[in-house]
Amino acid sequence: MKISVIGSGSLGTHVTEALQRESFDVVAQDTAHTLPNCDVYLLALSTSQQIQKVLSGHEGLLRLAPMGSVIIDMSTGDVNISRELAVQTRLAGHYWLEAPVSHNPADNAAGNLTLLVGSDAATLERMAPVLEAICTRYQHVGDAGCGHAVVLANDYLHAAHLITTAEAVAMTYRAGVAPEACIQGINVGAGRSVVSEINFPRWVLPGRYDSEFTTGTMRRDLRLARSFVTTQNLPEGLMKAVFERWQPPEQCPADDDDLNRICDRWLRDVPTPPSSTSR
Repeated sequence: MKISVIGSGSLGTHVTEALQRESFDVVAQDTAHTLPNCDVYLLALSTSQQIQKVLSGHEGLLRLAPMGSVIIDMSTGDVNISRELAVQTRLAGHYWLEAPVSHNPADNAAGNLTLLVGSDAATLERMAPVLEAICTRYQHVGDAGCGHAVVLANDYLHAAHLITTAEAVAMTYRAGVAPEACIQGINVGAGRSVVSEINFPRWVLPGRYDSEFTTGTMRRDLRLARSFVTTQNLPEGLMKAVFERWQPPEQCPADDDDLNRICDRWLRDVPTPPSSTSR
């Protein structure tokens, strides 16, 4: 199986090296200007618009790729655009599989990679060896568009949990509870989340802002999630409030800052005390 990896960023580099370790025949390239004849074209790009540009047009991948090629979209994408691209891909005689990265803090902490897959079952079965080579685990969540939808759902909850956990720590501090003790108590109760179990002990409370997930990336993903909710005529509910809290007034972190800095708004006056003893 010959695989073309299009995209030279950190994801493209990771995917290329992982496939080479498993002895796949891999061609890595920055762009799709020159297309080798391959069985699989793996697009390690950032957005659906970039994917669309590579696939569409007279010189696009859908027109130039050998009939029956598999297109793998690894962007964090727009659900509606991805579904349109999947239809175009299948009408052109190719196969579609999306495999966006789940932005899981536990994965970042452990150096793992989880993919949320949207594809038909037959294409997934055929591409299973490729997915197993490039990630720690993958979860099939439905057909085209579903992988992107679940990534955005995860990112929305991640964004909300950072705010609500920071608010909870600030609230209990006013009651005399040390921040570390509060997090330990949350993590043995129903309110725990990956944010309380990973983000707060590893990054927020120690003031270590090196999670490699930026505020700008989270803002982009929240825009995508909110846009999808709007197109589906769903009530925004809490999402509108979470979205607005992540927008950049003066006291918010900059786009280039680590996303965990969003908690500073609530924890600015909360010191990190010596570790509490859990029982």
